[in-house]
Amino acid sequence: MSAAILFALLRANLAGSAAILLVLALRRPVRLWLGPLAAYLLWTATPLCILAALLPPHAATSALAPAVVLVAATGRIAPLIQDEPGLTGLVIALWAAGAMAMAALFARRQARFVRALGRLEPMAGSPGVLRGQHRGAGPFVLGSLRPKIVAPADFEARFAGAARGLVLAHERVHLDRGDATVNGLMAVVQCLAWFNPLIHLAAQRLRVDQEIACDAAVVSRHPQGRRLYAETLLDAALTPRLVPFGCHWPAAGAHSLKERLTMLNVAPASPLRRSLGVAFVSLIAAAAGGAVWAANPAARIVGKPDWVAKPTGDQMAKFYPKAAADAGKEGMVVLDCRVRRDGGMRACKVKSEDPAQYGFGAAALKISPLFRMKAKDEAGRQTAGAGVSIPIKFALAPESAKKP
Repeated sequence: MSAAILFALLRANLAGSAAILLVLALRRPVRLWLGPLAAYLLWTATPLCILAALLPPHAATSALAPAVVLVAATGRIAPLIQDEPGLTGLVIALWAAGAMAMAALFARRQARFVRALGRLEPMAGSPGVLRGQHRGAGPFVLGSLRPKIVAPADFEARFAGAARGLVLAHERVHLDRGDATVNGLMAVVQCLAWFNPLIHLAAQRLRVDQEIACDAAVVSRHPQGRRLYAETLLDAALTPRLVPFGCHWPAAGAHSLKERLTMLNVAPASPLRRSLGVAFVSLIAAAAGGAVWAANPAARIVGKPDWVAKPTGDQMAKFYPKAAADAGKEGMVVLDCRVRRDGGMRACKVKSEDPAQYGFGAAALKISPLFRMKAKDEAGRQTAGAGVSIPIKFALAPESAKKP
């Protein structure tokens, strides 16, 4: 079981990393050509590729894109992972410890941040907005499951007149698009893949693209306020803030601020370009997910096994089900097994059993360790990690209807 978890984790991270590299290469050109929303939606390719890597493989393995060849390559090291239960157990334990530590870190940051806000009360004149007792940070969207807009105690003093409405419009776009939920899910992925630096880089870039897309939505709805919006964004950027679960105004970092201000000077995408952007991103995400699924390592089947050792008649008799022997019944079982590096069988399952009520399947599973296969098949390919079907016939001795 631990080997299967580790194998799935490895495939998912390789697929996710390939998707992240693709998005990092395309996000800026897509943003300039097709608009900020298309660049933000481009990140959907990452979860699609991760999910595709976890889907059952198809009948034949083929790689549709060079970037996902690594996913297929995991099939070559699968036997090494699955044949070392002690090592895999240790790796799984380290991974689980790291995931819990990362989750505890996020929870601690969130709790500390919420405590610093003080008591939250509805803000007069702004339906759906809560006012905290803190100053400087915000406004922002707080939480991921039930997100809400929180403004600082000095909100009116920092944002006057039309600027106040623009800032709140920014946060309401976050709420309408479900951006806080997206950030929460990204935090979960960061916990599960805490060891992957590309995941943490993606979380940072995702938030930048999210904020730029939000800026574009606000400016498109209030084109006359473009200059005021840029000035407000620049002033607000001087205040440090951190919202682990939520969306903050504005995105952290001087570099991301420069990106946002630069995009405010770019002419907004036309409705046609925005539609083309959504279509293009959907195509890219679907193609990337399909490529990863196509690269999933399918289980190779040994058609004509060359056995080094098989159970003898005496060994078969030892495991013959007593109830079947007493009833004078014979049986047929087909096992599906995987081949270990030493040629032995592992992960055996009963594919078929006839008759089913006498325990022939359980007896066949007890016999399966007695099978051993050569390291290579007739074509010279390694058998380790491949699947094999083993038909086992349980027959009574001709001279007795009671004893095998």
